[in-house]
Amino acid sequence: MEPPAPRGGLRGDRWPTCRAHPRASSSCSPSRRPPSPPPASLGELPPPISVTVEGPPVQLPAGTTLARALRALGLRPRAGRLLAVDGRVLLPRANPGRVYLNGLPASPQAVLRDGDRIEAVDGRDEVEGTVRRVRALPGRRPGNPRFTLRTWRLREVRVVGRFSGALVSVRYVPIGHAARPPRVALTFDDGPWPGTTRTILGILRRMHVRATFFVVGSRAERAPALVRAMVRDGHAVGNHSWSHPMRPEFRRLPPARLRAELERTNGALARLGVEPALFRPPGGSVDGRVVATALQLGMRTVLWDVDPEDWAGGKSPAALAAAVLRQVRPGSIVLLHDGGGDGWTTVRALPTIVRGIRRMGLRLVPLR
Repeated sequence: MEPPAPRGGLRGDRWPTCRAHPRASSSCSPSRRPPSPPPASLGELPPPISVTVEGPPVQLPAGTTLARALRALGLRPRAGRLLAVDGRVLLPRANPGRVYLNGLPASPQAVLRDGDRIEAVDGRDEVEGTVRRVRALPGRRPGNPRFTLRTWRLREVRVVGRFSGALVSVRYVPIGHAARPPRVALTFDDGPWPGTTRTILGILRRMHVRATFFVVGSRAERAPALVRAMVRDGHAVGNHSWSHPMRPEFRRLPPARLRAELERTNGALARLGVEPALFRPPGGSVDGRVVATALQLGMRTVLWDVDPEDWAGGKSPAALAAAVLRQVRPGSIVLLHDGGGDGWTTVRALPTIVRGIRRMGLRLVPLR
């Protein structure tokens, strides 16, 4: 009789048996393969390995590959993006992250050893490069930024994103000689101011002068009737930012804040029926980025070539008028203020300024 199969043996396994046969040898050979040995106890398993992953060591089973360790530990480096110059995402996975084993690139199938160090490094975001595009503009045009009423043949120099084409900056280079028109533009900044702006509008109306008012958006929102009066009297109305920031300089504002200063003022003026085509930065703080931002919003940037510093005070009306008339030339843009500073000196000097410019044979016009 055959003894019973050992517990845990594979199905069909039997102990060796010998058949009685006249020619059988004295030794027996098994009729089936011997049973599998019993499984190793826990004490006989390979010990776990210790690896360092961005912090305290962690224990992993011996034989773990790098790929399996990354999955088990939830390590996945973030891919870097390719960004447009205006912040838009062009490619979300342009610069894949990397995994290093002991400071070196390694195959995902590399088997980890005790003491190994794993490091997951995120990919970096990168901003696209820029290209410069130059073209000659047809006809004669004012500059941008515009300092005077003179016009030139212009060469436009744009800096744009290499892939997105988004505008970074723009400047205009004059070609040849300027045409000097027999005209002068009076411009008023920082209003509307209830007392001085209303009085200046009255003087301009009586003297049949049309001027340009660069209004501060927050003030226009508080004095809408004065803005409507400017439009009704035929004056041009331009954007002078929402809050007139001076520190830091306007051109040094973060891009989003700078754009918001223009957009918010445009919104306030639009509610009053005005679509501004002109922008004057506070303090004349301008660079190619400011010009480009205004241009994207449909506005030309305007500065000046005559500045009597009426905002500073300390001048009599006669001295202020004389300071303006000394500097005025055909095509001049005169900077005055109807808001902030000593506005009443400007009010009293205004009739003398208007009469003096007309005596030079120059016509007073609004900016367009």
